[in-house]
Amino acid sequence: MITHQFEVAGVKFRKGQFQEARVNRGDRLTLVPEPNNQYDSKAIKVMKGDLHIGFVPRTHNQQIHEAVSQRPEDVGCCVDAAWANGCWVVVNIKEQTDGNTGTISKPAPTRAPDHTG
Repeated sequence: MITHQFEVAGVKFRKGQFQEARVNRGDRLTLVPEPNNQYDSKAIKVMKGDLHIGFVPRTHNQQIHEAVSQRPEDVGCCVDAAWANGCWVVVNIKEQTDGNTGTISKPAPTRAPDHTG
């Protein structure tokens, strides 16, 4: 399992949708590639239901974009921490093996920042 953890980017530009989504710890979110994004062809929208609440940060979108585009059934995303103006999520990608090289290496996990104070 490859794990990415990050704060959802761009929430400040989607504050109304984020607040309407009532994001809470444990919520499952959907990741949707946005290939026609004018700023980044590898952009990935973070959705709660039909509400677009932000984006996967560019620092994580290359590997996640590949997985979501080619095998979305192997990608899961849930909220690890939420506060009034943002959230921290965990994305798990089922590892893919090939007969020549074995498994894909895992990036080092990070911890959610404390936004309680």
